[in-house]
Amino acid sequence: MIGGFPHRFEDSFFHQATERLRKITDHKLTTSQFTFGGFPITRVPKHFQPRCLEARPDIVVLQFATSDLIVPIRKQSNHLGTVPAQRNVLANPARLRHWLKWRCRGLLADVLRLPPVTPLEVYLQTMEQLTRTLLDHQIVPVVLSPFVFGGQRSDRFARDCTRRLGHRVSSLPNAVYIDAYTALDQHPRRQMLLSDGTHLSLAGHCVIGDALFHGMKDLIVNNTWPLKVSQPLINR
Repeated sequence: MIGGFPHRFEDSFFHQATERLRKITDHKLTTSQFTFGGFPITRVPKHFQPRCLEARPDIVVLQFATSDLIVPIRKQSNHLGTVPAQRNVLANPARLRHWLKWRCRGLLADVLRLPPVTPLEVYLQTMEQLTRTLLDHQIVPVVLSPFVFGGQRSDRFARDCTRRLGHRVSSLPNAVYIDAYTALDQHPRRQMLLSDGTHLSLAGHCVIGDALFHGMKDLIVNNTWPLKVSQPLINR
């Protein structure tokens, strides 16, 4: 969703935040992004060098979890043996009937004690590994927490990982952690999510865009990222 899916890129929280940052600094901000099309975080480390580190960015925004912490009722594996969360998603607003569907699916997942796509500890360890890799390369990591879900079992996993990931990232010098879950949790789920209970609505993107802007504001205005030869680059 860092690319706005299933909305336009211009509606994405990443674009909203970086456009606001441009207005408060004289720096030339060069932005780029790379998305993984709904695949879990376990696929990311092998792509990190060619897709991110070789560009020598100054700041990297990391956001993963939607494809990892979701609890699928029906396991639909692809040829890689993974369960992609991204599919044919319509940007339909959530209604009362969708909320009732989320509740029913969540209750079923609780009764069956279904696990998320990626085990919580694997998700947390991989996020910490990516964050440490960026710091080792003198890159400032800006780590976004998981987002909210419509289904209560997935949402509990997201809430738990938000807290645990925050502790891990906050213990790393120069890493920035943004609690996106709490920002979204202050609003009704039906306003923040689309009808599928997973992807952000336009209002949800605005909430995260605001949180990302404020989380990165001091970095950009006060030049608090490590000094490097390359121009500032905000990447994913």
